Amino acid sequence: MDGPLCLLVVSTLLTVLRSEEVGEEFKATLTNMGPSAVFHGESIRLTCDVTDPRSTWEHVWFRDDKRLDRRGELTILSTAVGDAGNYTCRGERRGAGGIIYTPKSLPHSISIDMGNVLLTVRQPVLVGTTLDAQCRVRGTPMLTEVCLYKDDVLVSSRTDGMADFTLPNVNLTYQGTYHCLAGWFDGQQNLAKSLGNPVTVEVVVSKPILSLEENANPKRKDMTLNCTFTFIKPDPAAEVHVYFYRDGTKLEGIARSQKRARLVVLAKEGEYSCGARVPSLNLHKWSEPRKYR
Repeated sequence: MDGPLCLLVVSTLLTVLRSEEVGEEFKATLTNMGPSAVFHGESIRLTCDVTDPRSTWEHVWFRDDKRLDRRGELTILSTAVGDAGNYTCRGERRGAGGIIYTPKSLPHSISIDMGNVLLTVRQPVLVGTTLDAQCRVRGTPMLTEVCLYKDDVLVSSRTDGMADFTLPNVNLTYQGTYHCLAGWFDGQQNLAKSLGNPVTVEVVVSKPILSLEENANPKRKDMTLNCTFTFIKPDPAAEVHVYFYRDGTKLEGIARSQKRARLVVLAKEGEYSCGARVPSLNLHKWSEPRKYR
């Protein structure tokens, strides 16, 4: 006869087995309601949302994959150094068979600065767009001058009391380490600089690669044109249009895609190519031509 201890162990195992992750149809999305880099002692506020209007999910939090004793909205009113890290969230609720939970959200990094000057750069920084930087001074005193540097070379400066910088027409040469130097007056003149902020410049849409795929059935006289590329959305509404060409003449159809487009055409001799265009940025990229004989 099973004793109480054995029954307790079996019951515990069944409870563990009933905790399961749901599929990708329910996703947790983390949103930061403020900046990702803050001064020591400032607050952070993170929210979590699950794409399931039919059910109520409880939101749980993780920092560097360690579960936190926080639920719902995550607010830290006075941050400490230990609050820095990569945050994720997920939804949990009780189902008929036990606890079910969503996959974790994408991680969001929070950094805590112990100094008096902090440089933030809006991410991502994409070719053809703008680089937006802000130099913050602890306590928001009256600024006398603010300078922005890239790799220790002065890029821009302001003496109007403002600390925002916008660099237009970003290209790959904008990549580097940025810092700012701020002067301010709070009864006496002060001067301090931020830590370096490494900036990586990414291409919105890469140069497409075209491949020609003949039909394996010899009775078929068609082939497939495959156009592959990478696409980083500069904003939620942006989309990429893909076009195919033979001997410089555009073939029928337009494809809207994130990383690959296909077109089945009649197999004819000629020089084929494909192009990817982002209309909102007026960006065009073309593949190398491929000959078919």
